[in-house]
Amino acid sequence: MDATVIAALISALAGLVAAVASALTSRLQLDRTRSNAVEDGEAPDPERDVRLNEAREVLRCQETIARWYCRAAASLTFSQYIVGGILATSFVQESLSKEIVGFLGVLVLGSSLVHHRYRPDIQSRDARQRAAQLRTVIRTAEDALFEIRKGKQGAPSMHQIRKMVSVGLTKIEAIELNDLEPEGAVEVGNQV
Repeated sequence: MDATVIAALISALAGLVAAVASALTSRLQLDRTRSNAVEDGEAPDPERDVRLNEAREVLRCQETIARWYCRAAASLTFSQYIVGGILATSFVQESLSKEIVGFLGVLVLGSSLVHHRYRPDIQSRDARQRAAQLRTVIRTAEDALFEIRKGKQGAPSMHQIRKMVSVGLTKIEAIELNDLEPEGAVEVGNQV
């Protein structure tokens, strides 16, 4: 009976984690819309001038999203397979009351529906891919800034670095928007 209660709690928490991960994704995407432009009179900051701080913030968001969705996916998988497997055994069905077996069945069904709606496994994978792309952009920009600091001949300008980081961030945003579009939607500029 104790394992049944634990399984029920994990199943319920799995749905909550998936919903929280989805809400967190939206919140983190809205929070990072602020500008990194240098104000007049401020001392120049190379990392801010080339949008590195913004890229690092987006990276942090993607890593957080990946972590939450990974937790949700693991919890939902546990609920679907372990609790579902337990329910499939005749021993458990005979030893538990019909109400508990029915409740656990509803939890497994709910976990399956939440998994199908939010697809935390795919969301986690996509966020990890975006984070990897961002790490590449950040490393490239840091290397270019290092070349500037060392006075290397042919080093890119701050403007070129900023443009490269902006292009990288724009690609990530485009991927996110594409991931958020409902199935069957058409490209931007066309009617949905």
